[in-house]
Formats: sequence, structure tokens, C-alpha cells
Amino acid sequence: MRKTAALSVILICSVTAAFAQLPRLLVAGGNKVFVLEPDKTVSWVYQANAGGLYDAWPLESGHVLFSTRCGVHEVTPQKKIVWEYVLEKKRGVEIDACQPLENGNVLMIDSGNNRLVEVNKDNDIVVEVLLPSTSEKIHWRYRLGRKNRRGNYLVAMLPDKIIEVDAAGKLHREIDLKRYGKPQGQGMLHSFEVLELDDGNLLVSTGFDGRWLEIDADGNAVWEFSKQTHPDIEICFAGGAQQLENGHFILCNADYHTTDPEQQKVQLLEVTPDHKIVNRVLFDELAPLIQLNKEKGKNMDYIHLIGAKPF
Repeated sequence: MRKTAALSVILICSVTAAFAQLPRLLVAGGNKVFVLEPDKTVSWVYQANAGGLYDAWPLESGHVLFSTRCGVHEVTPQKKIVWEYVLEKKRGVEIDACQPLENGNVLMIDSGNNRLVEVNKDNDIVVEVLLPSTSEKIHWRYRLGRKNRRGNYLVAMLPDKIIEVDAAGKLHREIDLKRYGKPQGQGMLHSFEVLELDDGNLLVSTGFDGRWLEIDADGNAVWEFSKQTHPDIEICFAGGAQQLENGHFILCNADYHTTDPEQQKVQLLEVTPDHKIVNRVLFDELAPLIQLNKEKGKNMDYIHLIGAKPF
């Protein structure tokens, strides 16, 4: 993709006067997965029976694959579960990611057991890779993970690392996000997602830190979207990211810990490589269309967009 000059960071506030039409998106967040149409209407909503819904994928069959705190599930457009891998719901169990693979397996991040696994459709674990961790607290170990084109695995390891390991558990690469400057946003690095781009660079979401960084093979940050590049956008949590065929990025910005609606007024952005915002989805646009989440102890309804993919 097009690279910016050195990140010394130039303030770029350009927004197109007339927003383009969004692609059709499958969106995950909170305890829901839903389809957002190009006209920003919602055509389909699936309410999961568990929270922690960080990852969702549209399948070629028209089905939807998504992860919840205790498992991974495949549902039809008619909302029938046709496959699932579910762990016993108890303390110490947490699934934080899923990915459908070309070989028919499903990749999962099993944080409770410090591992990533590939599971086949017979629910057999056919690959198991033990992962390093810096936390005794399960919820603070990992977030999303992806299998890359080399057959290795990229994992967002909390609080501030991206690692690449192979099927034997050998560490091939480690990126320390602290090297890219002091935390911004809410003041805390929180490795959320790592996405391998077509040119081999990595797009990393830094969570509460509020940045999306593109990192090249030498570890240089060659692109950034953040409060520094766009001071007019309130970023509360740099969540899921996806690159479209036209090179644009879909960036999700929301977190259920945030109680101030103004901090997540903009839930989703479509951004070009040269930093132009060509579309955005606002809280107020989505609120009438999906059943809002009610969190005990909060004085507001919230939407928690954490990831989106073209559907």
C-alpha cells in the first residue's frame, strides 16, 4: 500500500465532502453479530447467548462463523446453529478469536489454556500450539489471532506484543508495541488485532491506546491512523480492522467499558491509505436499528462494534 513519510506525525484532517457508499459488512460486537447494508440499514441480527463476541466471519455458504467467550459457532441465515465447538462454561474458560481456514479447519485462540488450536468439523483438535503469556489473568493474555500465508500464526498478545509462531511453537517474530511511542488514547496499550496485508506488512490495532499502525518487515511504522492524525475523531478503542479490495480500511472504534457516549460517537470508519475518511457510521445511526446492550451498573445503552468484514 502507499506509504506515508516519516511519522513525525502530520496532522491530516481531510474528509471527503460527500461520503461514498459503504460495502455490505458483517459486524461483531458485544453479544451480537449483524449485517450492515450499504445504506446503513441492518438486515440481519443474531443475538448470541454469551458475550465476548470479538470475531465473526461470512462464509461462502452464506453462513456466519463467530466466537463467543465459551466457543465458536456457525449459524445459517435462518439462525440455525449447524456447527459449534463449545467449552464447558466455567471459570477459567475463554475463547477470544476464530478464523475459518482453507483446509476446512477453524483456528481458535483458547486463552484459558494458553494455546491456539485448529479444530476440524468433527471437533477434533488437529493442531495445538502453546503460547507464551505474561499474565495469570486469563482475560489479559491474548486477543485475536490469524494464520498467515506462510502457515504460521500471528497473535495479539496482551498487553503490548505481536508474535508470530509456527505449528511447532517456534517464535519467528516478536513486535514490541512500546517502541512506537508513549500510549495515547486512554493511556494503555492493548494489542487487539493483527492483520497481514497483501504486501506482507502488518496492520495492528492497539486497543485502548487508540492507534492503528501499519508495520513493515523491518519493524517500521509506515502508516498510522490515530487521534494525532485525526484530532477531530474521538477514538476510545482501536478495535477490529479490515482491508477492502480497493485498499481502503474499515476501522472499528468502540468499547463497552466506555461510559461517555461522546467517546464512541463514531463507531466505524472507512479510511483510504492517504488518510481520507470516505465513510463513517455513528452511534445514533445504529441505535434505532439493533437492540442495545444494557450493562449492569451503567447509566447508558451501548453499542460495542469490535470488528467488521465485507459480506
